[in-house]
Amino acid sequence: MNSLPVRYTTLRDLFALFGVLFYMQVIAFFTSLGSASSLDDAQRDLEGNLVNQVCGLITLLVPLFFFIRHKVFLSKCFYRQNAFFLLFVLCIAASISWSHDPMLSLKRFVALMSVVFFGGYIAYNYSLEKISFVLGCTIGAAAFIGLICALILPDIAFISGGIRDGAFKGIFPEKNAGARINAIAIVLLLPMIRRRNPWAMFSALCSLVAIGLAQSATGLALICAGAASYGYFLTMIRLRINRSLLAFFAATVLYGLICAFLYGNYTLLLEMLGRDPTLTDRMQIWELLAPFIDAQILRGYGFGAFWSSPDADAFISRWGYIGNAHSGYMETLLNGGMLQLIALGLMLAEALVKQYRAVTADQSAQYRASALVIIGLFIVTNYVAYVIPNYRSAEFLVFCILALSFRHHHVRHGVASRRVEPRAAQQSVFNGATARVVPKEKSPC
Repeated sequence: MNSLPVRYTTLRDLFALFGVLFYMQVIAFFTSLGSASSLDDAQRDLEGNLVNQVCGLITLLVPLFFFIRHKVFLSKCFYRQNAFFLLFVLCIAASISWSHDPMLSLKRFVALMSVVFFGGYIAYNYSLEKISFVLGCTIGAAAFIGLICALILPDIAFISGGIRDGAFKGIFPEKNAGARINAIAIVLLLPMIRRRNPWAMFSALCSLVAIGLAQSATGLALICAGAASYGYFLTMIRLRINRSLLAFFAATVLYGLICAFLYGNYTLLLEMLGRDPTLTDRMQIWELLAPFIDAQILRGYGFGAFWSSPDADAFISRWGYIGNAHSGYMETLLNGGMLQLIALGLMLAEALVKQYRAVTADQSAQYRASALVIIGLFIVTNYVAYVIPNYRSAEFLVFCILALSFRHHHVRHGVASRRVEPRAAQQSVFNGATARVVPKEKSPC
């Protein structure tokens, strides 16, 4: 009797695809079709979803087993390379002990760790080139599915009623979240678009159309800022300025000053674009939340526990239930106070420095420049949206993939332990995308 052998790499890739589809909301979209819930927004947040819980546990336990098997947690290098990331996770875990609702905080911490472990699994097993291509194309495919739904199921794909009436959200539960992740997809695919890769160009086009239909100023701003920033750093790389640490640092400082000038005049820019300078009432929300943050400024209410605490009733009675502060930094203050906010800042800085050092070391510099720009966009976007550490956000998965680093990087798919020796013209072809294979990164450990 003939048998069909299944390779380990095939199972690995299938699991990776399953996790990416889950965190990109594709699975949730199809499971929600034809089902209706009698619970309101607050009850749905507290009760959770059985499908999401099962899928989340799978994306937690499989990577955990994988890391234990490969003795990742016994490596000192792992702790050195991800020190501030681990510190932030520990701060979240510690907040469970003083949480107003410890069980809720524990459940949300487990959900957060599912994203972290799955992101680490992807970062460990695949090269940055393949990650950028596959993630960007997957998000583009999700946008394409949403566009098809816009033709055959417009009631699902478009928002009905309210100030956002007629805005496109596609398969995503919230139109701004969908626009942001589509913008990130375009930035991820920029290196492949430069190489005229047809799949990358088609996926980016689908994401661009989805952003336009969503009427999202944030999405358009992210595309413009991301493309301009990537073009700036790519120019520095093509001129080989990145090989001089001092020159590249001076160029980065100049870029930072330009960004600071634009940020200082963002109100004027918003008015010129005809957008609300109060960031769609976000400033009013932050003003209402400020007294609660001041009351627990040091330790916060516990991870995700503010919205089930008695103090939240006063806010909900005046504004209504919104589920988060619409700012990652404000939400972090509610979750863990100044201690957790400091840890968050250190984690973001660590992720930024990692990509910056890789660019200066000329290690897949074009892809690292894209990752550097994306992390910078996350830092800015987190001010006006709950992105990090939002375990429900696809953007947080992308951040975890880019922020986590391991000593062993598998730069060729299908090979778990083969070392890639540097050659002048070695090429690797994957999924229709051609990328230059660079020497394996030297570990600082």
